[in-house]
Amino acid sequence: MVTAAAGNADPRHRRIWQALAEVEDPEIPCVTVVDLGIVREVVTDEKGDPVIRITPTYSGCPATQLIELQIRAALDRAGFPHARIETVLTPAWTTDWITDEGRRKLR
Repeated sequence: MVTAAAGNADPRHRRIWQALAEVEDPEIPCVTVVDLGIVREVVTDEKGDPVIRITPTYSGCPATQLIELQIRAALDRAGFPHARIETVLTPAWTTDWITDEGRRKLR
């Protein structure tokens, strides 16, 4: 698998991150799942399909399923109907993962 960061020069990966950056957190709609650091990484599987790894803010987060549905819809709209979403619980999410933009929006 190939890991891709948000700043990746590949136009396809930029489109994926742009789509993810439009997904608002359902509990704090002033920030996105990217702002909160919920999107852990974007990788490409052996078929070239994106795999989105997310970590909820806590393991029992009731919004996790809704976040996955919103991510799926955003990726479908962006032209990635075969993307997979995987939930990763370790290491656990921490506020250190909130982006500078996310911190600004939360003030």
